[in-house]
Amino acid sequence: MIKQRLCQALVLALPNFEELFKVGCDVIGVDIRVILTQPKRPLTYFSESPYGPKLNYSTYDKEFYPIVRALSH
Repeated sequence: MIKQRLCQALVLALPNFEELFKVGCDVIGVDIRVILTQPKRPLTYFSESPYGPKLNYSTYDKEFYPIVRALSH
């Protein structure tokens, strides 16, 4: 079972610029997680713990910040 799981693990793929990209964000109080995918393929993953003034951002900014960071990352 472990061998099967390891062999089927998701591997980050190279982007295909002819397909659409999908950005998934998850903002949980103290953590920000973002994943950029194409159909059934993860391309990149970004995680960050905000600090300082970022903790006081408005809800809109807390939702928008991970998208900007993921695309710049």
